[in-house]
Amino acid sequence: MMKNFKAEIISNKEVNPDIFNLIFKAPELAAAAPGQFLEILCGADGVSGGPFLRRPFGVYNTDVKKGTAEILFKVLGQGTKNLSARKAGEILDIVGPLGSGFKIIDTPRPVIAGGGMGVAPLLLLAKILHEKKQKPIIFLGAKNKEELAAAEKFEKYGKVILTTDDGSAGEKCFLNIPLEKYLKENKNAVIYSCGPHPMLKCLAELGKKYKAAVQVSLEEKMACGLGVCRGCPVEVKNKDEKYKMVCKDGPVFPAEDVVW
Repeated sequence: MMKNFKAEIISNKEVNPDIFNLIFKAPELAAAAPGQFLEILCGADGVSGGPFLRRPFGVYNTDVKKGTAEILFKVLGQGTKNLSARKAGEILDIVGPLGSGFKIIDTPRPVIAGGGMGVAPLLLLAKILHEKKQKPIIFLGAKNKEELAAAEKFEKYGKVILTTDDGSAGEKCFLNIPLEKYLKENKNAVIYSCGPHPMLKCLAELGKKYKAAVQVSLEEKMACGLGVCRGCPVEVKNKDEKYKMVCKDGPVFPAEDVVW
């Protein structure tokens, strides 16, 4: 159930250049589904001195026993710059969990594919798949090794295959290259993915080619997070409704439903 609540920051660490892992107390998020997101006020003090609109962040991880939750983010503008400077003991103003997350399918071939900061909503998914005795194969791609901020955390939940554009970690190629090789040898896989739009479009095409079910978590600017402002439309293959809102109807969609 969505709530507006205050959360105390436990830690806020720079794990790679300009990439931060923020942990906060949030028993309200114990039941958050993988793929859901939060809207956080990013003023300098959590309320004022910064962007008026909240910023969306995927739920990176939760710990039910400790009553904590995490986000992983990159400093891109004033809002995330403010958030990166927040300290332990300070209070966040949060709305969430929001949106529709991944639908977990019982399959012997679960695949996770994350590009760049698209890994943020996928760690919780990997953990839940592991808890359900599924063994995902995890493809993580980025521009360089500095952008692969969470690879080691995924390793405890499944086999990880890394790719980078410059070859500084893993194979020097785009993520879709080793993923297609896997799909050729493993039919009827289920792919859970998040990342840049071109990557997701490519995965949608691979899913169609190899008869793999593909779920995509779309990255959009979501001002309200509730579908009220109508600021994050995505065109879908639906004769009754041409557009859906990424924040309210997604952010996770079946890839075959999206007009790419």
